[in-house]
Amino acid sequence: MKLKIEQKIDAWVDENRESLINELKDFLRIPNLTGHEGEAQKFVKAQYEALGLEIDEFEPDVKELFEKYPEIAQFPTSYEPELDLVISTPDICTYERWLESGYADKLNYKGRPNVVGTWKGTGGGRSLILNGHIDSVTLGDIDRWEHDPFGAEQVGTRIYARGSSDMKGGILACAKALEVLQAIGVKLRGDVICQSAVNEEHAGNGSLACVARGYKADAAICTDGGFSIKTETGGGIYWKIQIVGREVHTGRRWQGEKMYGVSAIEKSALVINSLCEMEKQANLDGVRLSLGIGTINGGTYATNTARECTVSGVAYFSAAMGVGEAGIKNVKELLRNAINKVSENDPWLSENKPELSFLHYDDAYVFPEGHDLLPVMLSAGEDMLGKTLPIRSTSALDARHLGNRGDTPCLTCGPGNGPAHAPNEFIDINDYLNYIKFLALTVYKWCC
Repeated sequence: MKLKIEQKIDAWVDENRESLINELKDFLRIPNLTGHEGEAQKFVKAQYEALGLEIDEFEPDVKELFEKYPEIAQFPTSYEPELDLVISTPDICTYERWLESGYADKLNYKGRPNVVGTWKGTGGGRSLILNGHIDSVTLGDIDRWEHDPFGAEQVGTRIYARGSSDMKGGILACAKALEVLQAIGVKLRGDVICQSAVNEEHAGNGSLACVARGYKADAAICTDGGFSIKTETGGGIYWKIQIVGREVHTGRRWQGEKMYGVSAIEKSALVINSLCEMEKQANLDGVRLSLGIGTINGGTYATNTARECTVSGVAYFSAAMGVGEAGIKNVKELLRNAINKVSENDPWLSENKPELSFLHYDDAYVFPEGHDLLPVMLSAGEDMLGKTLPIRSTSALDARHLGNRGDTPCLTCGPGNGPAHAPNEFIDINDYLNYIKFLALTVYKWCC
């Protein structure tokens, strides 16, 4: 009896279950925090080489990115607190500002290559990019970790490690999906391009560099995030506002009946209220904007009015605010208007206007309606897993670069249902193995 392709994929993954799990653990034990992706990329390159893929290993060129994509290229970042989002800009990031920042010798892509592997088809089929990012965010409060962040400790069906869910599981699953197809003798007509990109976190420059290098396909899957299909990715803007006051001893705050000492902290309350009102107005017809007031720092001494105060946060937004660079510009303008409004209504702030600057920004992306990849992925979920995968939206991911700049329609779906960016991040073994099966069948359906 001839086995169906679904049965062959299912049987191979089940027969190789232990080796697939052990190999994932080996991968998760390699530290891969943003800025230090080199060792993990060696592992990925070895995976691609073992599959006989054509290898393209290259470091993103910062100057090229700013020249080709001046509205969206970002400053390189690294996970260390003293290097993470340390360069600000009043509007857009620029190559000149990066050079003049004093950080160019530390924030770059030396020793941080992208690794791309291509499985060439026999011809006449549709091509597919499988994209993912190799870097992971910082560990955060290490005391909140119950497991070694790079120990790959297994408890039940969960493997705990930083980067397991976001998104080494997705990166390795790409290679393993191709390994399944090769092992069961599949010959694809279309090309499959696996991209392991650096510096997705707080930049996105790795995938942007793949676009700049000319990689495109008939469709793409970003293997980030949880086991659902994301047709829309929102945008995000990281901002900070610097507010000045007049520092005096509180005992001399008043000169007669006139206030002389002005605390920048008390003025920050007015600024924050204006931002929150802006968020409220933006969401009158549905939630389109989510404002985060992340940190507030100011003052030097309890008995003095604060001379300075810095408020920082994020503004995440849906595609309803605008897709691509247009959405970023719209949200930046809302932030500026909120600052202008509060400054116009307060005598001190009108003469000492708060300074708004930006640290990083992502754009929103929407997968085109009617494209064939969505029904192919839905059918793969039904045929391989016996269920309909939910369709959702998510926050900013590298799908935006493939779709908005690379002319490659991109859906997002990955095996990582664990708590990304949080202590005790994990990936579920069953999710990981089922995702390999699902992705292998998707590739087969699309590229054969």
